[in-house]
Amino acid sequence: MVILRKKIRREMRWLRDSLSVYDINSKSSAIDARLWRLIEEKQFDPIMFYIAFGSEVQTQNCITRAIGSGKTIIVPVCSKDGKRQLLPSRLLDLQSEVEEGTFGIPEPKPEFRRPFPPDRIDLVVVPGLAFDESGYRIGYGAGYYDRFLARCPQALFVGLAYEMQIVRCTFPSAQDVPVHKIITEDRVILCRTADTRS
Repeated sequence: MVILRKKIRREMRWLRDSLSVYDINSKSSAIDARLWRLIEEKQFDPIMFYIAFGSEVQTQNCITRAIGSGKTIIVPVCSKDGKRQLLPSRLLDLQSEVEEGTFGIPEPKPEFRRPFPPDRIDLVVVPGLAFDESGYRIGYGAGYYDRFLARCPQALFVGLAYEMQIVRCTFPSAQDVPVHKIITEDRVILCRTADTRS
């Protein structure tokens, strides 16, 4: 299973990184529109977003829009103590408060870190390299999100992915935490693991 997951991770990273800037932006725009409709329909607040980097589904426009609409926005900081934890931090301004952090991932500068309790978050927007329709995902391999999602028992988990990142099976392990919905440029997938939070 580990070998299969590594193979999927490698292939999906290559496929995603092969996208043109135009494709990344156009697909992300379609995904952003679907995500924002869900946020508005369900009135989620607070919301935790990942801050996209590289060829990931872009989240910056949705973050800026949500802050502008008065929503409480949370973003992750990767702990540097060896425990591989995501530390939720409230973000007030995307442009001025963020810098390149651990693994090159954008995160709040130290002076703008505002701890936020995970059990108060309504919606967690989750990145990934691959997802299956049961909601399981393959990330970058460090397990940060699986550990964090287990601390947000009341939140809805929504994965963002390009349609090409949807695979038949991600070969999940016992500690993997599935998302409830996946939004691609083509559809919204209600995952088979979904519960009443959906």
